[in-house]
This record gives sequence, C-alpha cells and structure tokens, in this order.
Amino acid sequence: MIELRHLGKTYKTADNEIIALEDISLSIQDGEIYGIIGLSGAGKSTLVRCMNLLERPTTGQVFVDGNEIMELSRKELLGLRRSIGMIFQNFNLLEQRSVLRNITFPLEVSGAKGQEARSRAMELLELVGLSDRAGSFPSQLSGGQKQRVAIARALATSPRYLLCDEATSALDPNTTRSILELLKKINQSLGVTIVIITHEMRVIEQICDRVAVLDQSRVVEEGQVSQVFGNPRSEIARELILSSCGGRRCEGCSLNCS
Repeated sequence: MIELRHLGKTYKTADNEIIALEDISLSIQDGEIYGIIGLSGAGKSTLVRCMNLLERPTTGQVFVDGNEIMELSRKELLGLRRSIGMIFQNFNLLEQRSVLRNITFPLEVSGAKGQEARSRAMELLELVGLSDRAGSFPSQLSGGQKQRVAIARALATSPRYLLCDEATSALDPNTTRSILELLKKINQSLGVTIVIITHEMRVIEQICDRVAVLDQSRVVEEGQVSQVFGNPRSEIARELILSSCGGRRCEGCSLNCS
C-alpha cells in the first residue's frame, strides 16, 4: 500500500513561494488501479513524483508497504525504487540503445548478468506484444510502440507498483485504448498496483477503480469512479466530466453529464 499523510510541496523562488501540493492524504490499496485527475497545474505530476521521492515533499509523510520512505538512507531508497516502476508521457527511451537494451538497462544497473537480463527483457517484450522488435531502435517505432517499450522497461525489476504520469497524453484515442488495456492486463496478471495520472476523464473511466480529483494543489474529491462520475460533488469534477463529453450523455456511457 502507498499512503500519503498531509503531504505538502512548496517551491521557493527568488521572489515568493509556489504551493504545488497542500495537505494531501491518500491511501492506494494493493492491487488496485488508482486514478489522479485534474487540470494542468493542479499538482498531479508533482504528487506522483513524491510517491517515490523523485520530488521530496516539503511537509508530510510517504509510506510504502508500511515504511516511511523519507526516513530511508540513500541506499535503502534506491532499493525501494526498484519496487516502483514509472512511465512518462514522452517515453524517455535511450535513443542509442535498441529496444532490447532499453529494457535490460535497469537490470544492468541492479547487477543482473547479461543473459539473465536479456531473457527477462524478452519475456517482457512478449508481454507487451513487441517480441519481434527487440533489435529496433526508438526512432523506428510508433508512439504506441515506444510506450509499450517504456512499460516493459518499467516492469524489468518486477516492481509492485507502477506510476503512470500522463502516459497516454501523447497518443491517439485508439492507441490510448490499447495501452490502457495492456495496463489492465498487467494489473490483473501480475498483481501490480497502478497509479494513473491524467487530465482525461475517459482514461479514468476505462481503467481505474478509484479516483482522486485535484484542484489548486488540493484533493477536492475522492471515491469509487462510479460514485465520483455519477454524482460529482466538486465543481472541478463536474467541469472535467462536461468538457470530456461536450455536455451530452452518450449511448453506453456511465458519465452523468446532464
């Protein structure tokens, strides 16, 4: 379980302070797919990066599997991060490495031997449907294929958690749907807990169990997706639902847009 207690993040500039997160308390249960949604600038990406201390919170606590990770030594934190994979909007692949060697990279860093790393990478390429592209380079792949490679790389060290920071924002709707189906498959078959950061309500509806809505650096609403979408209590949740549907109730859609 990932638990955030009264988390805050403030950036100091020469002239003032910018509050990115304020008093965030959330619990993400093992095995679920948890969504965090908000408009640009709401603090979503900062929040997910605080979960593995890529951003260190100014206040509050972060617990992973019961361990307060802000109290860990650098060596202990590096070990913990192997259990928390992360994928990004822009893929962050190494352009000079083949697909296979992109996936073996975190294994090499963690000390895996060559054949062991290659075998693990091929297993993951099979999982993400790219076993025939092992020798290709990122420049030869489509956006969806690049994100599949990024997912495989994030899974290389067998993490218990997968953090997805706007992982589908650069993709077209059909590719987005296929990536979300892959993430759901990973969640169900591997038991990986997944956190999805997005500004798209459709992404949340398709894949998530629970959702937190961020607005101006704070959580303004949280609950089961069906509850939040069916009866949004916050103005920002209603705005996000209406903007995703153009104010219309579509056939077969569970969103309460009217």
